[in-house]
Amino acid sequence: MELKIVEIKPGKIRIDTKIIAELMGFDADNVPAPYDEIIQTELAETENYPNIKGGFMLSGNIEIIPPKGYFYFEGIKFNTGKLVIKNLKNSEKMAMFICTAGPEVSRRSGGLIDSGNLPEGYVADLVGSVLVEEAMDILQERLRVEFEQEGLRITNRYSPGYCDWKVDEQHKLFGIFPSDFCGVRLSESALMIPVKSVSGVIGIGKEVRFHKYICNACNKVNCIYRNIKYSR
Repeated sequence: MELKIVEIKPGKIRIDTKIIAELMGFDADNVPAPYDEIIQTELAETENYPNIKGGFMLSGNIEIIPPKGYFYFEGIKFNTGKLVIKNLKNSEKMAMFICTAGPEVSRRSGGLIDSGNLPEGYVADLVGSVLVEEAMDILQERLRVEFEQEGLRITNRYSPGYCDWKVDEQHKLFGIFPSDFCGVRLSESALMIPVKSVSGVIGIGKEVRFHKYICNACNKVNCIYRNIKYSR
């Protein structure tokens, strides 16, 4: 196995104001007061989050069993379900990943809510959700570029909780990484701490495909992007 860690400097990620507006249910070009200013304030605050980071555990020691809907990574069995396996089946390697926006996001949103600033706390929390996904986009793009030089492609990323992949398999995934990797740990119920964190798997190979839009195939009801038309 090969471990890779990526740190993202504060201010490196620029989130479009329109994304937050749409996620809040507003017309992206006509956000009412005071939410327009709140959004701007919380987006500016992302420059004060110093612990945005993530990494991959890479291995070619894999076995994929499409009819059964599971794969083995370094001998560890992951029951992802048939839809995820369908998209991973031609992988020659796999990259397990963990990525986080850091603990500062939840501290800020929680502090705002506890002090009675509910709209500000809600927006801060939403910005944190987008921030970690944007951070993971950066990690995934770096992985794509690296393997493209070897004539390999990557799949979309898939996480426990997606389709039939049960969330409690997070424990297996985290067991592959060093303890407290990138400052992220799991609760007994498989909740990631800090909350604004993501984990999962990406397939790598000559014959794998990346699908630009996969929302129609996903049953993840708590996805922040599910109810908006959003493309990168």
